[in-house]
Amino acid sequence: MRFKYYVALTVAAVVLLPVAVVHGVLRASLPQLDGRVRNAALSAPVRIERDRLGVTTIVAANRTDLAYATGFVHGQDRFFEMDLSRRLAAGELSELFGKVALGQDENARLFRFRSIARAVIQQTTAGQRAIVEAYAKGVNAGLTSLHSRPWEYWVLGSPPVAWLPEDTVLVEHAMWWDLQANGLRREMLRREINARLGGKECDAGWKCALRFFYPARTEWDAPDGAPTETAAAFPTASPTADMPGPDVLDVRGATRVPAAAALTSSAVDPAARIPAVGSNNWAVAGRLTTTGAALVASDMHLGQRVPAIWYHVRLRTTGTATEPALDLSGVTLPGAPPLVAGSNGQVAWGFTNSYGDWLNVELVPCTAVGENELRTASGAVPLSVEREEIRVHGAPAVMLEVKSGPAGVLLQSDPERQTCWFASWLAQLPAATNMNLLSLERATSVDEALALAPSVGIPHQNFVVGDRAGHIGWTIFGRIPTDIGAERASGHSPWTTVENHPRIVDPPTGRIWTANARVTADERQETAIGGDLAALGAEYDLGARAQQIRDDLLALRRPATPADMLRIQLDDRAVFLTRWKDLLLGLIDADSVRGQPRRAEFKKLLESWQGRASVDSVAYRLVRTYHERTQDAVWEMMARALKLPADGNVMLPMQFEAPLWRLVHEQPVHMLAADYRSWREFLLAQLDATIAQLVGSCGQLEHCTWGSRKPVHVQHPISHGIPFLSPLLDMPALALPGDHDMPRVQDGAFGASERFAVSPGHEDQGYFHMPGGQSGHPLSPYYRAGFLEWAQGQPLPFLPGPAEHTLTLQPD
Repeated sequence: MRFKYYVALTVAAVVLLPVAVVHGVLRASLPQLDGRVRNAALSAPVRIERDRLGVTTIVAANRTDLAYATGFVHGQDRFFEMDLSRRLAAGELSELFGKVALGQDENARLFRFRSIARAVIQQTTAGQRAIVEAYAKGVNAGLTSLHSRPWEYWVLGSPPVAWLPEDTVLVEHAMWWDLQANGLRREMLRREINARLGGKECDAGWKCALRFFYPARTEWDAPDGAPTETAAAFPTASPTADMPGPDVLDVRGATRVPAAAALTSSAVDPAARIPAVGSNNWAVAGRLTTTGAALVASDMHLGQRVPAIWYHVRLRTTGTATEPALDLSGVTLPGAPPLVAGSNGQVAWGFTNSYGDWLNVELVPCTAVGENELRTASGAVPLSVEREEIRVHGAPAVMLEVKSGPAGVLLQSDPERQTCWFASWLAQLPAATNMNLLSLERATSVDEALALAPSVGIPHQNFVVGDRAGHIGWTIFGRIPTDIGAERASGHSPWTTVENHPRIVDPPTGRIWTANARVTADERQETAIGGDLAALGAEYDLGARAQQIRDDLLALRRPATPADMLRIQLDDRAVFLTRWKDLLLGLIDADSVRGQPRRAEFKKLLESWQGRASVDSVAYRLVRTYHERTQDAVWEMMARALKLPADGNVMLPMQFEAPLWRLVHEQPVHMLAADYRSWREFLLAQLDATIAQLVGSCGQLEHCTWGSRKPVHVQHPISHGIPFLSPLLDMPALALPGDHDMPRVQDGAFGASERFAVSPGHEDQGYFHMPGGQSGHPLSPYYRAGFLEWAQGQPLPFLPGPAEHTLTLQPD
C-alpha cells in the first residue's frame, strides 16, 4: 500500500509540477491593477481605474501624460495584439511564426510600410510627436511592468520586441491593409473583364458593356441628403446599362473550360469570397431625440478575434493653464493613442469604411522581367529595385526584391501570358497617413469636426458626427486627391480642401446613415470619392443594408432613444432575400415537383418563411444557400465566357446582385451556358444542387437551421496551433442571428466589433458592446467580460462604472 502511495505521489508530482509551473508563468504575466508604479517619463501622477468589466478610466494632468498612460494599459493588456498589427503591415510576421507566414509577409513587403511609417513620423508636428513618443514609452513601461513576458511569447519561443513610435503608424497601416488591400484584386478583375469586353474604358458616354457588371445605380441605393423622407427621394429601379449582346459576350457559345481550370467555387481563393469589410453608423438630429442633442450609433464590422479589436476607455485630463481639460469616452485601437470612435462631450462620432477610388492597377503586356527593366513589345521599361530582408523564425532569412516602374510597384508578373500588373496605392504616400485624428478630440461642433476631414490621414472612412446642439453631418475622413484619373493614387495630385471635400450637414430628414454603400447623390461628391470609377459604382457595397437602416430610421415616430438605436443594430429581418424566396416559390410549381419529393419538401419548408435570419429558421438557410449557389453558378458562366484566369483573383463585383437579378428574370439565351436548354432548367439545376449540398451538410433538410450553418466562434490566433487549450483561449461558440445585407451583420466570426449609441453631453444614457473583454490574458477576470452581453444584445453602460481597482503611475 505504501508503495502504491509513493507511486501515486510521484505520478501526481510529474503531472502537476509542469502544470503548476505553466500556471505560475501565466499568472506572472497578469498586469498589476492596484498600487503605485514609478515612471520617470511623467510630469504628474496619473490615475488608472478599472471597473467590474475591466473598462479603464485614465485621469492625467495633460495630453502627453495621458498618452503615456494609454500606452501603459495597452502594453499591459494587449501587447501581443499590437505586435501582430505592426508586423502585419511591416511584413514581419514570419519572425514570430516562421515559414507559415512568409507568403503574407512577401505581399505586405511590396509596399514597404515600415519605411513609409518612418517618413510619417518625421512629418508629424512637435505636439503630435510628443504624444506618439510618450505613448511608445508607456507601452514599453507597461510591458516591462509584467513579471513575465506575455504568455503568447512563451508559446512561440520568441521574446517581445520593444515598441517604437513608428510602430503606431504601422498599426494605422494595418488598417489600410485590412480595409483596402482587397481592392487591388478587385481592380485587377475589373480590368480583366473590361479587356475581355473590348478593352474600351467607360469614361466616354454611357454605352459601355462593363457597366452591366458594374452598375452606377441599383434599386438598393439609399443615399443620404435626399430632399424628402420617402424612399422615392432617389431614383432606383431603372437599369443603367444595356445587357451585352451576343456580339460582345456570347456565354452560350463559350468554349467549355477543362475541368482542371474551371472557375468553380472551389477554384476561387477562399479569402476572395469573404464579403467586403463593412460597418454601420448613423446619426439622428437633436430635434428628433429625447435629449435635444444628436444621437450617434456605431457598429464597425470586422473579423472578430480574441482579444477584441478595440479597447474601451474613458480618457480625461484635468487641464492646465495652456491646455483645456479633456473628457473622451469610447474606443481606442491598441497600438495608437487617439480615441477612434466615441464622444468628447461636445461631439460624438463613428466610422464605416468608404469604398472609392483609392488605388490603381495597370496591366503591362510584358515579355520578360529583368533585374532592372521590364521588356515589352514596344521597348524596355526601367525598374527600380529595393531589397527587403524577411527574418524567418527557425529558418534562414529571405531576401525579397521589390521592383517598381512608372505605374507603381510590380505586383505580379507572368511573361509567358504577357501579363505584368503594377499598382499604386494612396497608402504608399507618407502624406496620406498622419496623426491629425488627434485634433478631433477637441472639436466642439459638427462644423469644426467636418473642417478637419481633408487633412486627416487615415484609410478612407465615412465619418458621421453629431453635436450637443443637435446638428449632424457626414464627410470622408481620409485624404482625397483632386485628380480623378489613372494618376490619382500616384501622389502627383493636390489634396481636396474644405471647399471641395465631400460633406452633408443637417439634411431635411434629420437623419444620416452609412453602411459602406453610396452616401451622397451629389455627382461632384461622387466623383471626388469614386474618381474615374464613379460611373461604375466605385465598388460600393450593394446598399441593401443601408436601405434597411434608412427605413428603420424613417419609421421612428417618437423622439429617438439609445434603445431605438440598439433595436436597429439588432434588426435581422431578411428584406433583401424576400424576393428570392418569392422566386423560389414560383419556380417550384406542380410540374417541377412531379416525381421530385425533395423539391416538394424544400417548398414545404420554404412556406414556413418568417422573414428573419434567426438561428432556428430553416427557410432562411434554404433561400440563402440557393441565392449563393445561383449567384456563383451565374458568375462561373460569365467568367468562362470572359476567359478570366482561374488564379485566385476572381471575385464577384460588389454590385453583381443587379445584373444577376436581371439575368434570372430577363433570361437572355445568349447569356446562358450551352449546358442548359433554358434558364428554367438552369434554375432548377441550382435548386437540386442546393438540396444536395444541404442534405450533405445536415442529413435532412428540416435540420438545416440558419444557426447551425456557421456558429460564431471567436478565437485567439494561437488557439489553432494548440487546440487542446481552445476552451481556455477562445470565446464560447454560439449560434447567433444575422447575416450580410441586413443591419445585424454576422457571418461566423465576422460581425460587429463593437456597438454603441451615445448623445454628446449625455454619455450616461449610452450603451456599449464588444465581443470580448478588455484583457488579452486568459486568466484575467476581464478576458471574457461583456462577450455574452454582446451576443445577446443586452446593453452595457457606455461609461465605465465605479472603480474596483486603482493604479497610480507616479513620476520619479
